[in-house]
Amino acid sequence: MRNRGRWIALLLIGAATAFAFACWKERTTTAASGADGAPSPLRFEEPLDVEVFQRGNIHTHTSLSDGDSAPGDVVRWYRENGYAFVALTDHNQRVDPATFPESQPSSSFAVIPGEEVTMTAEGRPVHVNALCTQRTIGGGHFPTKAEALRWAIGRVRAEGGVALINHPNFDWALSAGDIVAAPPADLLEIYSGHPYVHTEGDATRPSHEAVWDVVLTARGPAGGGIAAVAVDDMHQLVAESNAPPAGPGRGFIEVFSREVSRAAICNALARRRLYASSGARLRRIAVAEDSFSVWPAATGTVVEFVGAGGRVLDRQRLLTGRATYRLRGGERYVRARVTQPDGKRAWTQAYATVK
Repeated sequence: MRNRGRWIALLLIGAATAFAFACWKERTTTAASGADGAPSPLRFEEPLDVEVFQRGNIHTHTSLSDGDSAPGDVVRWYRENGYAFVALTDHNQRVDPATFPESQPSSSFAVIPGEEVTMTAEGRPVHVNALCTQRTIGGGHFPTKAEALRWAIGRVRAEGGVALINHPNFDWALSAGDIVAAPPADLLEIYSGHPYVHTEGDATRPSHEAVWDVVLTARGPAGGGIAAVAVDDMHQLVAESNAPPAGPGRGFIEVFSREVSRAAICNALARRRLYASSGARLRRIAVAEDSFSVWPAATGTVVEFVGAGGRVLDRQRLLTGRATYRLRGGERYVRARVTQPDGKRAWTQAYATVK
């Protein structure tokens, strides 16, 4: 009886060992293979590991155009509410950042040169933010949206700046096709705190995020592609003023920079080194050869890894820690969308793959 019991125990141990080995083999094969079991030939185009971010807003209005508060008051609000920088982007008017003591080299806060190049075309508003430019560009009227975008993006580039295509769904002005047909811009608004710009689309029109995926899929994200940003489009600093009801602190970006200076922030914007947020924060982003990880700051988040066409490749619910996606084969790009329990989100950029 004793020998029989020992024999049964040995059989159970052997079965458990075989099962554990089979599970390990399945995990390692899945991690290293594509959907068909063949080794994935892809890797991410550029490695990345960042955990130092500078928070800022790059679409902001003052009383110099249709905002309700003086430029100094607007700068002060952002400086005193946890931001590292702000761009004042009044319509067809560039404000010299040197006029603000908050933006001096000895400060820990930067005011970025900006202007909202404000145009009309085909009876619709076409707006492009000119960031980090040297002079005022101004706006105008154009026969087609394509001509308006081409002119504005070209002028921003000529001034050494970074071109941001604003709120495509404002008055349903710009389709994904319009953006694809235009010269490449650096940045695209996918979230706005302005209540009138239809960030989420409607029953028949896509959201700004969906427009971004169409542009990424059509053009590809290699070399950085067009980067997604979130903004306040701030107009109303004083409650119940007559300005459009877009208050501060609703949408922002976090640029990858250890330094808070105009030069460092503009360099990060030009290189598209940032993530976008409607309130969710990230502690770290890491892209290795075949893996992509994000560390949300809040607990109880859902992390979705999204590929070409907006297809969700993987969805992970976290209590704490990180979410990781490993390439399986066939991905053109992968981006992460982080959603907190309160609905606030963060969006990484789309990171391209290469063979």
